[in-house]
Amino acid sequence: MPEDTVAAEPEAVISESEQHKKDGNMFFASADYVKAVAAYNKAIKADPKNGVLYSNRAAAFIHLGKETKAIKDAEQAIELKPDWAKGYFRKGVALAALRKWDDSIEVLERAVEVDPKSKEISTMLRETTRKRNAEKGEAKRAEKGSGFKFDLSTDASDTKAKTSSDENTPVHIPLPQDTGREFVGCGTQSIVEEFLKRSLTSAITQFAKEGKLQSVVYVQPVTGGSEMQVIGVEAGFDSPQANSQCCDFLRKYAIENKALAVIVLAEKKNVAYPQVWKGGKSKTQWKWKDSEYGIFMQLDALAVGAVNAVPERKVWFIPTGSQANAPRPGEPVQLDIDLFAIMPPLLRSPTA
Repeated sequence: MPEDTVAAEPEAVISESEQHKKDGNMFFASADYVKAVAAYNKAIKADPKNGVLYSNRAAAFIHLGKETKAIKDAEQAIELKPDWAKGYFRKGVALAALRKWDDSIEVLERAVEVDPKSKEISTMLRETTRKRNAEKGEAKRAEKGSGFKFDLSTDASDTKAKTSSDENTPVHIPLPQDTGREFVGCGTQSIVEEFLKRSLTSAITQFAKEGKLQSVVYVQPVTGGSEMQVIGVEAGFDSPQANSQCCDFLRKYAIENKALAVIVLAEKKNVAYPQVWKGGKSKTQWKWKDSEYGIFMQLDALAVGAVNAVPERKVWFIPTGSQANAPRPGEPVQLDIDLFAIMPPLLRSPTA
């Protein structure tokens, strides 16, 4: 939250800047961060040497997703009030939002030194350190706490080996009709469509052969024709903690491998969390009975070459019937991604 403390200044300056600051705090409390920034701008113009005002504006910028501006304001707050922890805290939060974990931890550790009693700062430091460790591959420590394990293979050769021996068995591949016609730039659409077809063919062939599907993620690099990578995420839907750790890992993996698209496939019976088909609006839009089986398929894809492209996200449900011993994949049904996503966004659009 923004701070109300102000240093003693001439009465005329206090009067004007304090009023604008109060307005900014009011807008901030009501989550109107644009107006909060505007009010803090006026307060800073009236009292440019007040470090608290820069800290408050930094907090508003963070909520607006303008981390670079937040960092600049936080550094100004630190310069004006070097013995005040909030300036360091704001900078640490903004750096964490940019996933610059090491830089964030360094600044947050300084904040703890300045104010060792702050629970807000110590909690942020602890959480940032956890995320840094997860992204740096210290997966064993995370897995020990959650039972979560990743099964990585460098390409889809294992899956190809399984399907080639059974290639004489006809399998109906239920491809979605709409894979995202909004894609623009550099042939992205054809790459994503081919990737979706290859992934689904591999998964459904395995499902038809074995009668079950392991929860898996397919990753398509930006370059078309590159071998898609396969990640087993069997335990990624066991609990909120496991799902969160899985998402953190996949986001890092996608960045390091320059992923264009990611497809998540999981049988409904294997999803203990999140059970998106239960409760609220999702329950009224869910077309199937609890006893009916099926496969969730979620697509996250970027538009290559587009300016300010927003990642395309879609989710489908492939019903497989109500008999566990005789599953038959039906046609994919597209669902509302806001209600039925089994994972949060896995790809980040490039920032300006």
